[in-house]
Amino acid sequence: MGKTVKLTIRLSPEDMALLKSRTTKTRLSQSGYLRALIRGYVPKAYPPEIYFEVLQKLNRASGTVADPVIYRELLGALRTLQEAVTVPAKIEDT
Repeated sequence: MGKTVKLTIRLSPEDMALLKSRTTKTRLSQSGYLRALIRGYVPKAYPPEIYFEVLQKLNRASGTVADPVIYRELLGALRTLQEAVTVPAKIEDT
């Protein structure tokens, strides 16, 4: 879907500061952050570097697991961790 419509909005200085703070924490552009909200998702803060380092080490270690049951459990745990940290929260419709 191409982005062809331009939107101009006015914000109070406080709201602009909040928007800048939240986009900095999520590492999204202001447009990307607002698009996520419009689509019903609250973006999460970008994880610290240690998260990616640990995830990479765990992924590497998972390749050394010989037992297929333990391997599947480990991959499931890694997926759960990744989703909990990175997947935006869905805004509940009221």
